[in-house]
Amino acid sequence: MPNKLLFIFLLFFFNCNGRSIPGIENKKTPETVKDSIEFNYDSTINELKSTLSNDFIIKTSSCFVIVSNLTESETRKIIDNTIASAEECFYNDYFDKKPDEVIKIFLFKDDKTYKFWAKKLYDDYDDLSPYGYYKSSKKAMLMNINTGSGTLVHEMTHAFVRYDFPDIPSWFNEGLGSLYERCSMNNKKIIGYVNWRLPRLQKDINDKSYKSLDYLVNTGDEEFYGENSGFNYAQARYLCMYLQEKELLKKFYKTFRNRYSEDITGKKFLEEILNKNISDIDFEFKSWVMTLKLNE
Repeated sequence: MPNKLLFIFLLFFFNCNGRSIPGIENKKTPETVKDSIEFNYDSTINELKSTLSNDFIIKTSSCFVIVSNLTESETRKIIDNTIASAEECFYNDYFDKKPDEVIKIFLFKDDKTYKFWAKKLYDDYDDLSPYGYYKSSKKAMLMNINTGSGTLVHEMTHAFVRYDFPDIPSWFNEGLGSLYERCSMNNKKIIGYVNWRLPRLQKDINDKSYKSLDYLVNTGDEEFYGENSGFNYAQARYLCMYLQEKELLKKFYKTFRNRYSEDITGKKFLEEILNKNISDIDFEFKSWVMTLKLNE
């Protein structure tokens, strides 16, 4: 009996003091582990301050260091309404593993400062997207935020998926990211809507230059980002939207991620989840695409 009382006392003492009892494993839930990450903001901020001009403000949120030459209130609005909301939605809907290192987000108020600092910071000037881009090698997003926040959510998708599904093929990475170029975020749910990429896809269906879904899922980086990239982005985006409308996109993402070694293209999981072969999926997909309308 004394030994039993001693064990109960030790159990109470160690638990109340946040310490582990030798030989007994204290298990944290995955969410607790995720939220316990401590980011070294200071080294990133100090490095940025030594490079940037005085008209920039620097904020932190989750894994992000946000650098902005917008006003304080404009910057706070983007952090709260876009950055924090998108992260909350993505980790409610799709992702499990969070970044364990700092990611920089640059919010530039206009095209002039966006191009100037892209060149100065990373020597990027050729073929710059007018909207913004994610530079994975530097763990940085550079945004011409004057064009809107849709590209910011697109690039945040890439930044997060890099940790959660590092082997994701380009077609699905870009399809998922571009789906949220036009979206709503409410109650921890993110939904993509028809956007400017639709006319290109409908045009190619109409003029018979359309390439099959079977071709899309087998593209490598060189093919996907090559001369037909405009069509590839559109097709990948609307395939993701097609799955979203059937309430199967989240299931597809998690199935593909968890069973990637079974099929690196994703074709097997499309056929499995939709219970059709890829040719039948393609036929129905094209018919669905032609019913969509772009409302500017």
